[in-house]
Amino acid sequence: MPDRKTIYDGLSCAAWGYFFLYFNINLGNVSILPSFVGYLLLLSAIGSLQAVRRELALLRTPGRLLALYKVAEWALSWVGTQLPGHVPFLDLVENVLVIYFHFQLLTDLAALAQAFQPEGETFDHRLLRRRTQSVLLATAVTLLYGQALSLPERWLEWLLMVLALAYCIVALAIMLALFELRRCIPQDPEIQPPAEA
Repeated sequence: MPDRKTIYDGLSCAAWGYFFLYFNINLGNVSILPSFVGYLLLLSAIGSLQAVRRELALLRTPGRLLALYKVAEWALSWVGTQLPGHVPFLDLVENVLVIYFHFQLLTDLAALAQAFQPEGETFDHRLLRRRTQSVLLATAVTLLYGQALSLPERWLEWLLMVLALAYCIVALAIMLALFELRRCIPQDPEIQPPAEA
């Protein structure tokens, strides 16, 4: 059974992973907060937390694939090329992996929250709500970028700006819930794992 520090560090990595995934600062074409770092942090979180939530191990392969895709995307940005949009099938696979990965990760983190949160706290419900919001936003962005909805370009730009803002708010809420949950991990290293779903 992992000790408190391992679980604490795993939750920290998960929170910071969401920061790198959803907040982006570019210098020219290149992001100085590359999203592959977010996936590497989430993979580290999975490694730390899978002893108390075995289902997390199922996310290692999709997490690695997403990290590799984001490394390629970031590397190509250095030469002014974009990976998304050039191979539609690859874009579809990436979008499906993103939705699956985050849905399952936030479901498992909510299960951990249920096991560790003090009585009266609702970190688990908050994470499940954020999971649903995140999936809905990812689906909407996929539909807009895939031009499944025929909209005037101006409307499309406004909608994408609104969705990007909503994404940032959801990411902040996920981060805050995970940072608060860290403080609830008991000092006793003999932590009982949550019941398997």
